[in-house]
Amino acid sequence: MKQQTAGKSSPRLVALDWGTSSQRAWLLGEGGRILAFRRREFGLLGATGDDPRSRTHGYEAAFDEACGDWLEADPDLPAIACGMVGSAQGWREAGYLTIPTDLAIGAADLTAVPHPRGVLHLVPGLRVAPAADGSVAGDVMRGEETQIIGALGLLPRTERPPTERPLTIVLPGTHSKWTRVENHKIVSFVTSLAGEMYGLMMQHGILGRTATVGVRNDAAFERGLATGTSVPSRGLLAELFGARVLVLDGLLDPASLPDYVSGVIIADEVRHLLPDYAAEGRILLCGNADLCRRYAKGLQVHGVATETVAEEAAAQGLWHVAVTAGLVRPTPHKNAEKETP
Repeated sequence: MKQQTAGKSSPRLVALDWGTSSQRAWLLGEGGRILAFRRREFGLLGATGDDPRSRTHGYEAAFDEACGDWLEADPDLPAIACGMVGSAQGWREAGYLTIPTDLAIGAADLTAVPHPRGVLHLVPGLRVAPAADGSVAGDVMRGEETQIIGALGLLPRTERPPTERPLTIVLPGTHSKWTRVENHKIVSFVTSLAGEMYGLMMQHGILGRTATVGVRNDAAFERGLATGTSVPSRGLLAELFGARVLVLDGLLDPASLPDYVSGVIIADEVRHLLPDYAAEGRILLCGNADLCRRYAKGLQVHGVATETVAEEAAAQGLWHVAVTAGLVRPTPHKNAEKETP
């Protein structure tokens, strides 16, 4: 378990981003300041099972291991969590809010889960309703909605989008999310399996056998990105097989193949999703620093400028949700009377 601590301050909230394969827990102080951070490789997959009772015990034990000492020291601390912990296979199903939906998630939207040390409040996910005629599939997200709330809060006040200005937020990952925010509402989003596709290809496919141990090669990555601008397009599947041929012909180092494949997959994702999610030539990236760097290069190919916010946006999002829902009270700013709303 990875753990980090900061300077002393009064704890106000226990916050968790609890996903499929890992769990991140923060002890937050005034204004959402991170006082302590812990990461464990214990996600939904570590607690699922056919018996609901044993699954509940598994979640309770994992929660206590991550946060039990914090709650023992401050028994009245509220606790909140987002992510797959609120899925049908999670600790308790937290449901979904159907978009378009306001970013102000309130107390009535949270699902309360009693546990031996108190109550854990689960943030609902978001869903896109499928078209009635079946022409458009629906979509879902869990955890990213909280990152989006945190990402907007991390922007400098002068750079936050005014109500009439749309903003696209891309969250790269195993299941990347492209999200449109307008008038303080999430109005649309779409999920790409780009990260999962990369993992499957490199771990279980012929490209994984063709590659050798990867060495970072930005030139190979950018060469892969260039496949997304070819006219006419050969398509993702043809370009991926082309990576193997390049190695066989001696035109691509086997150690550079992983970066080349990453470029091909990201290029295809950007090519197909950017037309519907371009926002005045400006996109906000939120997530892992290296993934955001890759997506920034992929968008730059199409002339799109990007900004990046920290991966800890989830912690700030959980703080904002807790404040909106009344779980914690914000500390009044000393110069609050001088600030313009």
